[in-house]
Amino acid sequence: MSAKTELVLVPVSTHTGELRVLVRRDSTSEKQVLPSVVLKSDLLQKSAMEFVLRELLAQSDAQELLGWIASSKCKDRVVDVYDRDLLFEGVQSVAIVRLIAIPNELAPDARGVWMTADDLFAEESHLSHDCRLFVRDALALVPHWIRHSSLAFELLPKVFSIQDLRLLVGLLSGQEIDPGNFHRRLKRLDLLNPLVAGQRVHRWEFAWGKGDVLKGEGLIP
Repeated sequence: MSAKTELVLVPVSTHTGELRVLVRRDSTSEKQVLPSVVLKSDLLQKSAMEFVLRELLAQSDAQELLGWIASSKCKDRVVDVYDRDLLFEGVQSVAIVRLIAIPNELAPDARGVWMTADDLFAEESHLSHDCRLFVRDALALVPHWIRHSSLAFELLPKVFSIQDLRLLVGLLSGQEIDPGNFHRRLKRLDLLNPLVAGQRVHRWEFAWGKGDVLKGEGLIP
């Protein structure tokens, strides 16, 4: 068997109110696996990711899908590179693993099953051994990405409330977020643009051009 390089995506979403991972069933093994594609000379990583996303979200509105893929909200994050020949006997390949947040608007139409980490790692889970490793390592990085990248905003709808953001950050960082401190930090970071203001309710969108400040400052301490 000749060696191959495979791009594997770990799609995550919070469209059900908690972080879930999208998996598919491998018809040959009946195992649950992550979306992937073999990289060829004419299929670089970026175009390969777009290929997988188009296939994965083929049931979504085409214009909405293309708009998201072309936007700054569509980002993938390095999980790791795994030599499967060393990890799993008899498989000669390298897996390049990336995590990507699927927007709330597109997630319900994705081809596959959205599952919680508890479901995927349960004793009776059918998640394949290599994908179990990939998901574990990806989810371990989520708290860091929530603090120091735009991941939280990629998971939220385009327009959101401060409460939506605070609850999501608390959920995925594993921290209890104090509302007053969080509001003051957001004001200092100046990352949000107000859209609709009322006496008690404000709707916001993320200023994508300012996202790099999160690398050093952090969304939360």
